[in-house]
Amino acid sequence: MLIPEGYPGRILRGAYSPALREHLRRGIERLENFERLGLAPMLYVAAWHEREKVIWYEFLGQRLLHLLDCPGDQAAARFRSLVLDQRTYSSQEGDLDVHEEIISSGRLRAEGDNLREHRLQAGRMEAIYKMNLAGTSWLKDSSVLEIWQTDGICLSFGCLIDVSKEMEQKDQIHQENMVVHRDKSILVAMERANALNTMAVRLCHEIRNPIASLGGLVKRLHSMCEPEAKMARYLEVVEHETIRLEKILAGFVAYTRTPQLRREPVEPRTLLSSVLSLLKTEMESQGIEPILHDQADLPSLFIDRELMEEALLHVVKNGIEALPGGGTIECFLERAEGALRIRIRDHGAGIQENLRARIFEPFFTTKVYGAGLGLSMADKIIRLHGGTLSLQAGQERGTEAVILLPGQKGTN
Repeated sequence: MLIPEGYPGRILRGAYSPALREHLRRGIERLENFERLGLAPMLYVAAWHEREKVIWYEFLGQRLLHLLDCPGDQAAARFRSLVLDQRTYSSQEGDLDVHEEIISSGRLRAEGDNLREHRLQAGRMEAIYKMNLAGTSWLKDSSVLEIWQTDGICLSFGCLIDVSKEMEQKDQIHQENMVVHRDKSILVAMERANALNTMAVRLCHEIRNPIASLGGLVKRLHSMCEPEAKMARYLEVVEHETIRLEKILAGFVAYTRTPQLRREPVEPRTLLSSVLSLLKTEMESQGIEPILHDQADLPSLFIDRELMEEALLHVVKNGIEALPGGGTIECFLERAEGALRIRIRDHGAGIQENLRARIFEPFFTTKVYGAGLGLSMADKIIRLHGGTLSLQAGQERGTEAVILLPGQKGTN
């Protein structure tokens, strides 16, 4: 059998059936004639053993050889090395939507080093490869698969077309659609949040007035009772609970509002020392010792000092409440790539793993007393400053709150 000049394959030289060899020879002859027309498609014939799943080329057009810039017997390995990902498109019967599946180069290599692993039966196949090539980044692969069961050979007669321009436009449209969808979702969420906030504030004001009246009346009745009378003790409990309700309502109203930040330069040590001083009496009464660890050359902050003190008060108080029997609360001030990291660690019982995801939800609390707004408010204030707050399990026990705040521009 006459073997074409520059033939890179195996079948025409191997011990395969005459029918397969003749079929392949005629196919290569037709492709060579087609290529002489000088059209855009880059033609090829690929082959592989059904069991081995390693591809080689039986024929490559000159344009494809020029693109891969390697000898024909190395073209398959060269092609695989240049693939960044493979994209296939499909639709279900009766479904107008086209579904895109993206397979990374790592996954393609892991699945038998076979770029057509998913094709299990003869038929047509289309895929688009993102290539690591200068100038040509996207190639559309259209092919027809034949399975020669007697020889255990799969043949793929196909062509590659440069679709870089079309895919770049598609990706740009996809990115724009994602931005539109994201912005729409944000607007809907903001409108819903504003409506709920307005309703909640009105409801709080409606509830606050009768509570304030009840509180005033209870105080008056309390003053009229004998100090040792049973009724005085009952009224004292009612008065205490009324004050607690007023605080909860005030906290909720504060949470629903978005305050205007009055930023100013603040030194981290000064900020945290001020918070610990405010809580000094409470910590001493519970036998808690605060320990402050800091580093040199900490970045300065540009923050609303009053609001940030409030946020840190909530976080440190959360640690205090975790130590009813006393102990230590460690506070760390650290540099973190142009930002400031504040770590506040207690050595209490810690937070159960299944509750940690809900810890910043408004009104979520595991305590008998408390509205569950402290950490929610702290998280909101820190996010308003462009920072983050997270709670992690301590190294041995307890909980560690980690706060990241951007440093003031122009500081290390």
